[in-house]
Amino acid sequence: MRHQVSVLHRTGRRSQGSDVETPCTTIRQLADDAKQAADVDELMGLEGAASTAYFSCLSGLVPPEVAFDGRSRRPPKDLANAALSYAYAILLAECTGALLAAGLEPSLGVLHASTDKRPSLSLDLMEEFRPLLVDRTVLSLLRSKRLRPEHATTSPDGEGVWLNSKGKKTLVDGYEATLQRQVKGAMPGFSGTWRRHIHHGAQLLGRAITEPGYEWTGASWR
Repeated sequence: MRHQVSVLHRTGRRSQGSDVETPCTTIRQLADDAKQAADVDELMGLEGAASTAYFSCLSGLVPPEVAFDGRSRRPPKDLANAALSYAYAILLAECTGALLAAGLEPSLGVLHASTDKRPSLSLDLMEEFRPLLVDRTVLSLLRSKRLRPEHATTSPDGEGVWLNSKGKKTLVDGYEATLQRQVKGAMPGFSGTWRRHIHHGAQLLGRAITEPGYEWTGASWR
């Protein structure tokens, strides 16, 4: 949740007239409540409420010609959601590879319920990286108009919107540029590209699972 606040603050500073403080206050309060959550179900409910506030605010930070009315998926309803869904799938695969390299089973989740049908631990790992790597990238591409409405295609039944080949290339290029960026200070005693941070995060998550008393703090970004 703290990364959602960071994304809103950084983007909001460059968006004249955008109110980011109200949703940021809401998300901070939900994050405080999460520390006292009685169980995983309550924690996930608070996370869902924070995401609703977050994406509602993000909708007002993209160019007016980009229709973006909060998060939609299965299918995505607009260009922004199509880009988010596509990039989340790439990040999920990246996290799965990092977990396998760390000797962990991606289907055995900690917060997300374990199931054979999805890599639940990968979803746990990617949660903190989604705002940092995907949301920031998609926002940047939309706001700079490198990703535009003509990069999306509506499905034949009119229900969903998907990236076309040019849109996918634009998004993948932007995502790769983000992951190749050198970062220092996001994790204690560690520096390197964001891609290396994902792999390091998988190793730290493994320690938190296997070593009693080990405190996992994740990445920080300001």
